[in-house]
Amino acid sequence: MGATGAHVLFKRPMKNFHAPGITLILLFGIGTQASFTHAQERDPALLDELVITATRVDTPVADVPAAVSVIDYKDIAIRNVSRIGDALVQVPGLYLRGGALGQSQGTQGTSGMSLRGVDQSRVLVLLNGQPLQDASSGKVNWRVPFIDDIERIEVVPGAFSASYGSNAMGGVINIIGKQPDRHEFISRIQQGWGDASGTDTSVYLRDKLDNGIGFTGGLSYQDRSSYINDFVVKTPSAGVPGTPVVGATPITTRDGTPAYLVGDLGATSWRSLNATAKLHYDLNPADKIFTSISYQQSDQRATAFNSYLRNAATGAPVSSGNLDINGQLVKLSNYDYTLFSFLPLQETTTQIRVGYDGTLGDDFLLKADLAQISRGYQFTLANPTANWVNGAGSLSSTPNNALDGTLQLSFPLTERHFFVTGMAWHQDEVNQQISALSNWRDPLTITALNTTYNGKSRTASLFAQDEISFSTPLKLYLGGRWDEWSTQGSNTNYAAPATSNIFPSRTVSAFSPKISGIYPFDDMFTLRASFGQSFRAPTNQDLYTTSTSRGRTTSGDPNLQPEKGQTWELGADWQPKDEHKLSATIYVTELKEMIYLQQVSPTQSLRINAGKARIQGIDLSSHHLLSKRLMLEANYAYVDSKMLDNPADPLSVEKRLTDSPKNIAGLTLTARREAWTGVVDAHYYGHTFWTAQNTDVVEGVPGSYDAYSMFNASLSYRFSPEITGKISVNNLMDTVAYSYFLLPRRNLTAELRLEY
Repeated sequence: MGATGAHVLFKRPMKNFHAPGITLILLFGIGTQASFTHAQERDPALLDELVITATRVDTPVADVPAAVSVIDYKDIAIRNVSRIGDALVQVPGLYLRGGALGQSQGTQGTSGMSLRGVDQSRVLVLLNGQPLQDASSGKVNWRVPFIDDIERIEVVPGAFSASYGSNAMGGVINIIGKQPDRHEFISRIQQGWGDASGTDTSVYLRDKLDNGIGFTGGLSYQDRSSYINDFVVKTPSAGVPGTPVVGATPITTRDGTPAYLVGDLGATSWRSLNATAKLHYDLNPADKIFTSISYQQSDQRATAFNSYLRNAATGAPVSSGNLDINGQLVKLSNYDYTLFSFLPLQETTTQIRVGYDGTLGDDFLLKADLAQISRGYQFTLANPTANWVNGAGSLSSTPNNALDGTLQLSFPLTERHFFVTGMAWHQDEVNQQISALSNWRDPLTITALNTTYNGKSRTASLFAQDEISFSTPLKLYLGGRWDEWSTQGSNTNYAAPATSNIFPSRTVSAFSPKISGIYPFDDMFTLRASFGQSFRAPTNQDLYTTSTSRGRTTSGDPNLQPEKGQTWELGADWQPKDEHKLSATIYVTELKEMIYLQQVSPTQSLRINAGKARIQGIDLSSHHLLSKRLMLEANYAYVDSKMLDNPADPLSVEKRLTDSPKNIAGLTLTARREAWTGVVDAHYYGHTFWTAQNTDVVEGVPGSYDAYSMFNASLSYRFSPEITGKISVNNLMDTVAYSYFLLPRRNLTAELRLEY
């Protein structure tokens, strides 16, 4: 453990600090994903593993009053992880799809996600302490974290606004980078085939000199061909059929409407570049200063679309017109093949951090950091009159940035009280421009500025937490956070009739309390419980944007109020033997003032505070050391989510929330024998809904969100202490399933890794 961690252990109250049976509790984790290889490789004296997310300070896992999951760099190394979501698929209650997964379709790095049924906009994702949510929509670009630079990922479900403020309604995913505190060199090359076709390369170095200077440098590049995963589905229209064609496949839409599969949008290849550099300096054994910069860039390209239709008389390809398919009129246009072609799409992210981590006097721990993140995001869209080659369109450019600062002081108040307090500052800004293009394929052909919007939001925060140790094994955490959120913005429409709106600054305050505790009854049984309140401020997009798509205009509301929530949970860990561990957590989350779209007319929608929902469920996990070479881990989550009230969409009441599977399960078998390490894992996601009214009940068709099981396997062989080879097969059973896009079919990757 580092110097700071050792200092924390020395200064915090020691009475009842180490719960009975801590060694195996730490080996298996509290609801954690664990690896028995750690036990083989670590000194027993180092098994007091520390985590930080749940309490904001280094805390032994056994003292954390939450179901924290920890995935560290050793877990990542033995699996096929090319994007951060690949490392998280076995976290209990976590549902991921789309851009979070490295083998998925080649779209932008954002995706759908939920943690215990709470969707991505209400789960805080941190990278080295700074929110990854962008300043416009609140989405997360999962490509940003540099995989080789990850020390560990901590996932803590539940209400955590008391510690982290806005967005932490459903939990926190904290991605923690490596420190340049020792020598490590990694060079990797990976080649993929099938739906994972492409090449990944990476080089990474960190080291620490005798004079206290530590440094890190890394560069990685991914170039993927992707695969065909997005399809053109058309429903028949009333009227007289046109030109007879063949090649269409009768299917239905995801809501059961009869339709025809007539083509696809081609393969969307992508490239991603990551770079990082860090510099640390130890002022003394307990104090250090640091700075870092990281950069990520991704762009995507696409092959031409494919029409499956042929003229029944001549055999010539057909991609537009009024057609006759099985005696029914089907209207097809070039726009059907360009509607969702976001090209060229490019995302960039730059994060700069400076900070201090150390002591203040003899009894105080001080942390101070300042981080800025700048993002660029742009894509082009075709107009309805355009075709694949050219035609008018638009360019959407949304540069946005955020600045975060934190000052935290931790100290013992008395023998039984350890106090954490501090202040935080968050500000973000977005400036979007949508311009007209004479050629949608070329972003340089701007002819006019169509619309703009600007949004600025600031949050000033004070937080405090008291860790109370009693004469009994009970330990309580009492905390709260005061957030003062302010916002202002404007939008302009330059097309006739031209409009311009300037919205004055307004301020809203929120207080988020939390109480939690943990009680080890004996060597085998531990009980934990918590109750907390939370909030989420509206995004700048919610407040200030007006956009039109396919004839429907959606307007933000500058007077939207923050969403509110509260969560209580009760959990237990039972360890009858050193080799076996069972964990269970039940919880209830209530969300109020949820932001939803209200359909004002057939062509107008408005964002309003309308929804009220309840999510209740249970997480189960078990860990079994079957032998010194074999570990079995399993988890299951039952998530009962329901909309209770929604004036914006009354038909959504009593329906399940979107992106919220009712059942999630995972199973991992890890084996190790001499130089060999093998991992086989399976995960299951139940059916999820895209529509708030739960009308999309059909599975197995383009655009559906299927229930499916996926099996993956990786086998590693260490040729020498420095060289390791790995072969991975994703989707072992070659499952055909959709998560809107067609999921990757069976594919193979091979990796060669040099490490010393």
